[in-house]
Amino acid sequence: TVVLIGESGVGKTNLLSRFTRNEFNHDSRTTIGVEFSTRTILVGDAAVKAQIWDTAGLERYRAITSAYYRGAVGALVVFDITKHQTYDVVERWLKELYDHAEASIVVMLVGNKTDLAQAREVPMEEAKMFADNNGLLFVETSALDSTNVEEAFETILK
Repeated sequence: TVVLIGESGVGKTNLLSRFTRNEFNHDSRTTIGVEFSTRTILVGDAAVKAQIWDTAGLERYRAITSAYYRGAVGALVVFDITKHQTYDVVERWLKELYDHAEASIVVMLVGNKTDLAQAREVPMEEAKMFADNNGLLFVETSALDSTNVEEAFETILK
């Protein structure tokens, strides 16, 4: 099980649909509570069925969503590179994750929406340094044009 967490509107649902169905929805709506999808990938010689939980980013669902962190082996903490506010709260998301998840959980910081590079507010170097300082994996993605989406999920699953 892998959980997708982060503020509302950062692209968690589209990252999930790009990875599991190779789809992108421009009219994606806010996730209510939690939704999930699965995809089987090869890790070495083994077929691994990944169950990916897409959690709501809105505060009012926090009590529900944190319950899904418990059994997770990995987490993608997603922020929008064009909205610094979504990056500013990454530490709060990490605290919540570590408060509810197993100590062994593997965490990746994901800067999404690289297709909107001209509107970037979060420098890649800043996010990469934060990830390094906090023992997190790091990648930048675009659910719209598929950049690094496979890499993000495959890395966390491996």
